[in-house]
This record gives sequence, structure tokens and C-alpha cells, in this order.
Amino acid sequence: MAKAHTLVDNFNDNATDSAKWVAYGNPGGAADRLREANGRLEIRPASGASGYSGYESVATYDLTRSYASVEVVRALSTPAAAAGTFLRAHIDGNNRIELGISQGLISPLYVVAGSYTYFEQRPYDPDLHRWLRLRERDGTTYWETSRDGCDWTVLASRPNPINLGAVRLTIATGAYQAVTAPGTVIFDNFNTGETSRARRIDERRLSAREVREEAGERAARRRHDEHANNNDEVNYPGTPLVGSYSKSLRHDALGDPIPASYATLLRALQSEDPGDFEEIMLAAGTPVKLTNPQAGLAFDIAGPDAQEVTMPPAPRFDSEETAHEAGELYWMAVARDIHFSSYGTDGVIGNAVASLNSEFPRFGGTVPVNRQNVFRGIYPGEQVGPYVSQLLLKGNHDTRKPDGLGRDADEGYVSHGAQVNDQRIIPAIASKDWLTDFPWWLDVQNGVDKRGLDQFDLTRRFIRNLRDGATYVHFDQVINAYYNAAWILMTEPAGNQLASSTGFPQVNLEFAKDQGNPYDPPGTAMDSRTQVGFATFGPIHLLQVLGEVLGRALRAVWWQKWGVHRRLRPEEYGGRVHNHITAARTYPLHSSIVTSLSSGGLAPYFGQTGEKFPASYLLPQAYPEGAPTHPAYGAGHAAGSGACVTILKAFFDESTPIENPLQAAADGLSLVAYTGADAAQMTVGGELNKLAGNVALFRNAAGVHWRSDYTESLPFGEAIAIRLLQEMSLGFNEDDAFFQLTRFDGQTIRVFDGKVVPVE
Repeated sequence: MAKAHTLVDNFNDNATDSAKWVAYGNPGGAADRLREANGRLEIRPASGASGYSGYESVATYDLTRSYASVEVVRALSTPAAAAGTFLRAHIDGNNRIELGISQGLISPLYVVAGSYTYFEQRPYDPDLHRWLRLRERDGTTYWETSRDGCDWTVLASRPNPINLGAVRLTIATGAYQAVTAPGTVIFDNFNTGETSRARRIDERRLSAREVREEAGERAARRRHDEHANNNDEVNYPGTPLVGSYSKSLRHDALGDPIPASYATLLRALQSEDPGDFEEIMLAAGTPVKLTNPQAGLAFDIAGPDAQEVTMPPAPRFDSEETAHEAGELYWMAVARDIHFSSYGTDGVIGNAVASLNSEFPRFGGTVPVNRQNVFRGIYPGEQVGPYVSQLLLKGNHDTRKPDGLGRDADEGYVSHGAQVNDQRIIPAIASKDWLTDFPWWLDVQNGVDKRGLDQFDLTRRFIRNLRDGATYVHFDQVINAYYNAAWILMTEPAGNQLASSTGFPQVNLEFAKDQGNPYDPPGTAMDSRTQVGFATFGPIHLLQVLGEVLGRALRAVWWQKWGVHRRLRPEEYGGRVHNHITAARTYPLHSSIVTSLSSGGLAPYFGQTGEKFPASYLLPQAYPEGAPTHPAYGAGHAAGSGACVTILKAFFDESTPIENPLQAAADGLSLVAYTGADAAQMTVGGELNKLAGNVALFRNAAGVHWRSDYTESLPFGEAIAIRLLQEMSLGFNEDDAFFQLTRFDGQTIRVFDGKVVPVE
């Protein structure tokens, strides 16, 4: 019998080798969520369902005096205990050895006659544990990991628990219970050395080392991931480029991109020649210019290089996930003017919940959908309390100020020193949506400038519905919300955060600093007897890093947008849907969105008999110009939000409770008490996660981003921020200082002396 190490596959043929592997998927067929693409094996487990997908060897192999190894490019990001990623050697389901990754832990285990034995569990580090290996030698089984596939670390060893002379080998992922939006898993290089890294990736890594002097060596040692998109640029030869972003380029009469125009964009992105960017063939006339396609080519002199971190391929244009994400966006458009506090009883919200559960369950949010979690994010704290984060509503409290001008937090004034910022906005008027007729939509695709045609309410209101939130993120520069949040967290005086303060802003502080702050929190071992923080571990340090991390996150995500994915915007997808339903042209759309708009849950609102949008099946936009002139994936607001809240979590104690939560009154003119059963469960960390989710998902509510843009971009921005903190931690003079924070996946980490260490 062949030894286990003779089963070799680098997945570079982009097709399942049926002589080596049996592909399986549960629920449903494997082809729906498992494929070889981009020279690796990509698995996207079903959202809201249990089951496993992966490869199992066709033959049995002898693992004695042999090994089986695999590179885990990306494991499941979900913190759910039920979900995992694993390498397995097994006789059957009840007799196996396994090395798995689940709930932030890497776990060696074996199963004998159905009895499980776990041992040596450790916090999972995607860099340290990039490679997994099961190895046998002289009657002993070794569970091993490696950073590079060359030097191996033994996690555990035991006398062989089962007979390893004839086993099947499996790499797989999934969950034994339903898990919402589990993410994407990527395997590569089964029993072979690293073959997937493109030459340009290493060139970029070495160039970054040359540009950056002080932190260059450390940055050069970090892995630069290879970037891959979903291949939609070549997936549909019958309708070329219909799954790709093309606003302000040239289009035909139905709004599909003209390949010759698109080719000039690709030429510039591939050559990286500034002159080629000036030769991009835009639409006729004076179209709105493309937004900063060269941003991701810039070098930063601190923090991660803009091309160091990557995102998994977006769902394909023809996929069920894309159609279901679109279904959620259509429902958000229908529900834009419904007050958040009415979600518990409103009939439209009830219809949306039923439709998302039955027609669009793979939209990427929590399933089953209910009236509390509908249109909400999936990360810890986002579904606790009212829809809008307290950091987007409350002001701070100052007894020295007159009533109505910042005396109480429920007035919504955030003090920036002697100045104040009003949390209320001037919202767009109700029931006014855009790009709902085809000529306007086609003009916008061809770059006709419709900016500035917004119509406003002219009354300042607190955010009370999706349209208000969409207005907030229309005109901000992403940092607005996090600058305000920083001022609230670093100045709010002690008390109940509403009306009975016992101190003064910036003096007697309510919100404790991070555990690793060398000057705070008071009364701890880290509290200096003689000093306070200012330019390090103080307010200036915090405000400086917020701006720094935002710029780095946006440059990195701009590389993903232009240099890698070029995913079409939801409004472009809506144009394809409209053309398809009206029989103007046929596209490879998943049937679920077409059926819902034609005869299903969305049908009462759209089309000729639709009560809300009778003119078309286009996706209604909250902005007259629709989406901005850059691709959808990843999302700038979401990536920037993930980065900024990570910095705020690194500076403040996330466990501090939020007292006296508030929500907007029905008219939005004031804040009223939130009295839900979960009112006492809100924390700083949860409200920061919710703040990031609000800013990201309000862009979805406007119709300009997809659910997966949010899901993948928040952790992407977080990764940028952690790398910046890692390099920053090399330069401090303070003894024993560190940053501690909880990632979106639930894993707590500590950053110090250039190291990132999981906290057990």
C-alpha cells in the first residue's frame, strides 16, 4: 500500500483530481461551495446550516513511517464552537486522528471506538500554524504545525491510538450545528512544498523592506498573502464582464460594459504605469472620474504594506450567495424609512424576515432571521441592545454647561474640548429613492454626474432608520464616528453616563483604559505614581493612531478593490436583474432573486404592479449618483471601521458596561430610554463592534455595498490595525506596556515588543 506522503496535490490544475480525491458537500452538492480555483482549494460552507465539505482520499494509505501535511491559507473565522477546519486520517468516523482549528484554538485529538480525546489545545495563530501535519514514526503519532512548511513544531505526541496502516486522508471544514456566515476556508499544497506564491508577491514584500527602514526587517519577515479574485472577468463568455465593476467606463445600450474600455483599465492595473492610468477609456462626455485606482500601489513607511493582507474571493456573479445578498439589499431599500423601534411590530419587517428565512437564507446574516437581528451585523455585541450604537447617539455629560447645550449625555453633544459636535444629522427626506428608472440608471453607469441632487429634511434628527444611517455615511470621511467615539471614551466623567456625574470631563473618567496602559487604569499595578499618558498611551496618541490606521486600511482595501477583485456594485447587479426580468437580455443569474421579484416576497413592491417601486426591478439607491466610482469589494467604510474600532479596543477596557442605553424617539428629535431585556448586557467592546457594523451596513442600506463586503472587510481592517500596533510596540520606552484587545472572531490577543500573542 502506498505511503501517505505519496498523495501529492498542489491544486494548481484548478480542477478536482478524481483519481486522488472524492469531493463532498453537506448540505447540498459539493460544487455549490467547494472548488479548486486560483491554484488552491476554496471551500465556502453553507450559512445557517450544519454539515461538512471537503476532500477525502479515494484510496487508503499507509501512514506508518510517513506523514500527511497541508497548508491552511485561511481557516474559518467564526468564533462558533460548532465550526472547524481540519486535517484527518481515519479508518472510519469513529476511529481517527485529527488536527483541527476551531473557536480560536488549534486542537490535536484522536477518536477510538467513538470516544474523543483532546489534548494540548493552544490559541490558534494563523501565522505560526500556517501548516498542519500528522506524522507517524516507530509507533508514535505526532501532531505538528509549521510557519513555513519547513521547520515543524510538535504540538503533541502519543502512542498510535489506532492502526494507521490503512487510512483515508481528509481535509475539510464545516459545522455540526448551524452557524451563521462561517466564512471561507482555503487549503493549498497537500504533501508538497509551497508552490503558490507568485513572483510579484515576493517582489512587493522585498520592495516594502527597502522603502521602510526602521520596521522594514520585521515587515519583510511577515508573509505577504497571494491575492485572487472570483474569476468573474472570464466566467461568462456569453455576456462578458457582466459580473465586474465598470461605472464611468463605456457601456452598451443596456448598461453592460464594453470590453475594449474595460481592457484599458486592466492594462493600467497590470502595468502600474501612471501614464496608462491616464489612457483609461472612460464614457463619452465628462464622466465622473474613477476614484483613486493607484492608491493600493503606494508604499507606507509604517504598518503593513498595502498588498500584505488579502481577502478571499467574493461570491461569483451567478452564485446563490450573491442573489441572496441582493435579496437582503432589496428588502433594505423597501424598509429604509421604518423606525428601528418599530421593527418588533411592523408588517414590512415581518415580510422581510419571512423572505430572508425562506427565499434568501444564504444572504450572510444570522439565520434564522427575527425582528431583533434583521439587517444587523454578526460580530459580538452587534445584536445586543438597540440597533444604533450608543457611540452614534449619546453625547458626554458636563454639569458646568447649561441644559440643552451638553449638560446631559441624552442631548447628544460630544465635547471636543471647548467645541461640541452634534450627534444629530440633517437627514434625507423620506420616500425619495434614486436610480429606479432605467435612463437615470444608465446615465449613472456612464459616469453622468448626479451628485448634489439630494433632498434634505432640514430638521436635525438622531439616527432612527436605515435612510438616516445611509445619509450619515454618504458625506462622512469614515473617521467621523471614531473621532467622536474617542472623545466620548476619553472624556466622559464618572457617573451613570446620563445625568448624575460625580466628576468633570477629562478629569474623573468613566471609561477605564486598556489593561496594558502603563499609566491607567487608576489603582492597578500599571498605574504610574508620577505620570499620566499624553503623546504615548494618552489622548494625543489615540487620535494620532486613528488617522494613521485609517489611511493604511483604505490604501490596503483599495488594492483589493482595483488590483484584485473589481467586484460589481449592487446597482450594477440590479441592472442585470431588471434587463433579465424584462427580457431585454439574459444573464446567468441565480433564480432566487428573479423569482422573488417576479412572484415571491419582493413582488408586491417592484415592477408594474409594485406598490413602492413600480417603474422597474432596479435596486433603489439612497443617493442620486448611486455608488461611488470604485469597485465594491472590499468596502472602504467597513475596512476603515474594522481598523478604527480595533485601535479603540486597544486603548480602552472593552468589558466596561454601558449604562442607561438610549435610542432615538419616533420623530428623531430626542433620545429616549431603551428598556429592552438586554439593556444591561451592553459593553464598550460590544458597542464598538456595533459602531463598526452600523457604519458598514448603513452603506448596504444605501444600496452601494454587499453583505459580504461588510463581513470580510471588518476583519481585514482589523488585521491592518494589529500589524500597525505590532510595529508601534517596538518603540515605547515604558516598561511592560502592551495593548490587549478582542478580535472580531472572539480571540483576545496581546501586542507587545513587536509580538502578537493569543491570550489563553
